[in-house]
This record gives sequence, structure tokens and C-alpha cells, in this order.
Amino acid sequence: MTFRSLLVAAGVLGSISVASAQTPPAPPTAPPVDPTPLQPTEQPAAPAPAAPGAPAAAPGAPAAPGAPAAAPGVAAAPAAAPPAEPAPPAQPAPPAEPPPAPVSPRPDAAVSPRVQWTQATAADTVQEEDEETTLRWRGTTFTWNQGGSTTLFGVGGEYIPAIQVYGWDFTFRPNFYVLDLPKDKVSVSAEIGWVTELTNSDTTTDYREPQFKDTGLSARYSRELWQSGGANEGEYKTDGAMRLRVLLPTSPNSSNSGKYFLLSVGPQITQKIKLLGSKADGLNNVTATLGVTYAHLFADSYTPVKTGLRRPRTAASGDPMFDDQLSGSSQTMDSLSTGLEVDLPLYKDLSLATSFRFISQFKHEFEGGCARLPTGCAPYEGSQGPTYAVQTAFDVSVSYPVYEVVGLTLGYNNSNMQLGLDGQRRNFFHSPDAQFYLDITANLDVIYSKVTGRGEKPEKAGAASAPRRQAL
Repeated sequence: MTFRSLLVAAGVLGSISVASAQTPPAPPTAPPVDPTPLQPTEQPAAPAPAAPGAPAAAPGAPAAPGAPAAAPGVAAAPAAAPPAEPAPPAQPAPPAEPPPAPVSPRPDAAVSPRVQWTQATAADTVQEEDEETTLRWRGTTFTWNQGGSTTLFGVGGEYIPAIQVYGWDFTFRPNFYVLDLPKDKVSVSAEIGWVTELTNSDTTTDYREPQFKDTGLSARYSRELWQSGGANEGEYKTDGAMRLRVLLPTSPNSSNSGKYFLLSVGPQITQKIKLLGSKADGLNNVTATLGVTYAHLFADSYTPVKTGLRRPRTAASGDPMFDDQLSGSSQTMDSLSTGLEVDLPLYKDLSLATSFRFISQFKHEFEGGCARLPTGCAPYEGSQGPTYAVQTAFDVSVSYPVYEVVGLTLGYNNSNMQLGLDGQRRNFFHSPDAQFYLDITANLDVIYSKVTGRGEKPEKAGAASAPRRQAL
């Protein structure tokens, strides 16, 4: 009996295991709902109740075909046939105003565009500069100067016909900024003009003869070295500059003396100092500019010469000869100029300017030698006269702009040699060569901007200013 009982128990256990293997698996459960659905306001609907009279599904039966599982993050749709088991209780509705909580965006969700101010590239800097600067050729002017000797107006001593001069000076100064950044600027400019004397002095050969002036070509680099901040922002400022200039001999005096060109170079520094501040009506600040310039003359000869001239002379031997030399003295081959200019705003747009200049002139020193004659050697000395001379210049003027279009400048200038013809030192502030002058300057770039509306600084009313960036 014992052996038979064991066989019966083994058969019962085998039938139970076979029945378990043939039982279909339970339907897969829906994945958990994403805490950040695409439409957070919609709640998953509760399953619909079973229709009356519908047969109940067997426990553990698979889901009806055509009802796929819900996608991740989206509420599952109700099944076509409700399960026979009682539906779970509905979840309570969320509160009307849920407390804010940080929500992590889904990887497949669209991200709103946002400007990232990480660093300024070259293109950003140029674009910002183009929006904040005016015309590249600003500073282009045309000036009509009227100057007359002080003695012509009864100032400065006795009447001397040779210096009774009144004339007009016309100068066109085109200027263009090659590099125009907030702190660094490179500009090129030119000076083209002519003069016309309206009196009959000995400055020209013909009465009221117009003459071209020497043409100047310049390149200038300037940089802002320092500027005050805080409560005195912009009230104190230091700028440095370097200028290279070439003067071409287009005037009759220069072209007829064998000159090729005059090359000059020199640095300058400008300092702005606060007086009453930029908000005051006058005496806002004073600006001082100190500059040093070295110039060298490139010419055909140390002495003035004129090509094609055959002037008869007598050589040391007594024989006649011809040469093209205009003078036996040397031209100024090198010069060193030191200047100081001070600008002061008096009241609103009325300003005062004064300048002082000290120019050291160096001439060539000729060596002595011996002239060969039939009778022997005739020694001769070197340079006749001084090889070093000093020229001084003093200028004071008041200026006023008319609607920023035309500038009016009334001034006094005294430029002369420190040593006069009589061997006496001349006064720094007055000499027979002193003049009164009136400048009428047309600002061509401002006129163009006002007529066409171009080149003016853009102003957006009511618009918030964008964050400023600094170029790297």
C-alpha cells in the first residue's frame, strides 16, 4: 500500500504542473504615467462600466486585440472590453492650484530659443559698432580762412607796407576712419587747398594771384588709455595718438626749390580734467594736448635749387659759370616741434582754445675747402650763418558752432622766427607778422547726415537697451 500511495501522489503532482504550464500568462500592466505629460491638465479617464448583459471575461484572459499599450508619458485609453474584476477606485482630482515644482523637460520636447551671452565674437563686435557709430568719413570739412596783419587794423606799431597782408585761405580736409572701434581708431586724411592774397604786398608776384598750398597726407592712430568711472564717469580721460604725415611740394615756393617731400612723425597725449562737470552750463572740463613731432626734408640739394635755371655766376677763378642754385644758405633739413594746446568750454557751445609751439630748425653745415685756381689754392670757409634757428607760434581763439553744421572761429596768431632781422629776440606773443583771422568751417559729414538722415546715431524711443558686450 505504501508503494501504491507514492505512485498516486506522483501522478497528482504531475497533472498539477502540466495544468500550470498550459495556463495563459496574465496581460501586461500599463507603464506608469509620466509625471510631466504633454497636456498636464488632462487626467486619465476611468474605465467605462460594463454593458448590461455582457458576458464577464474569464479571470486572467488576455486583452482584446486592437487595444495597444499606451505610449510612455501618455494616458492609456480605455480597453474595448472592461475586465470582469471590479474597477479600482478613481484617483482623487488634483488641487486647483498645485504648488510649483521643478519639472525636468522631456528629451523629445521642443526648447524655446534663448540668446546665450557667452562671449563676443568679431561679427558681434562689428555689428554693435556699426549701430553706435556715425559715418566713417566724419570729420571731413571745408574751411574758408580770412586773415590780415594786425597792423592793417591799426594794432602793433608803425605802418610797414611789406607786411600789410590780407588774404583768403581755402582748405578741403577729407577724413576717413579705417578702424573705428570704441577705444582704437585709425584714420587717414588729406589737406588740399589754395590761397589768394587780396592786398598788393611782396608775398606774390602777381596781384591777387591764387596759389596752391602744399598738399598733406596723414595717417593717425589713437587709443583710449584710461577713463574714470563711478560718480565721475567720463569726466577724466587720457588718450594717446601717433601721427604720420607727408607734405608734398605743390606750392610754387616748394616746387621751385628742389623739394621732394617732407616726412614727419610724432606722438601726442591728451588729458581731460574735470572742472564743474559735464552737467554744468560752462567750464565743464579742460582738455590739454601735448605733442612732439620730428620732420625731415627730402630734397634735391641742401640749398634751394630750380631745375632748368641757368643763372650766370663768376667762379673763384674768375671764369663765368651757370648754375641752378637760388641761395647759398641751407634749407631746414630737420626740425623738432613741441606743442601744447588747451581747450576750455566757456558757456554751452562757446569754447576757448590756445596753443603754444616751439620749433627747433636744423640746417646743413657745409664744410670748408680749397678752390683750385691757376695761381694755387684759394681756401674758403664752411657754413655762413647759423645752422640752428628757432621758430615760435602762439594762437588764441574762440569758437562757436551754428547748429553743428558750420563752425565759426575768431582768433589771433603770431608765428615768426625767434631772432629778428635786426638780431634781436622777438616777443613770443606779438611781432610784425601777427595776424587776426576768421575761420568759417563747413562740417560736410554733418550736413550730409541732416539732409539725408544717414549716419546719425540711432535712437529707439521706449526700447530697452540691449546688454553691452566688450570685444575680446
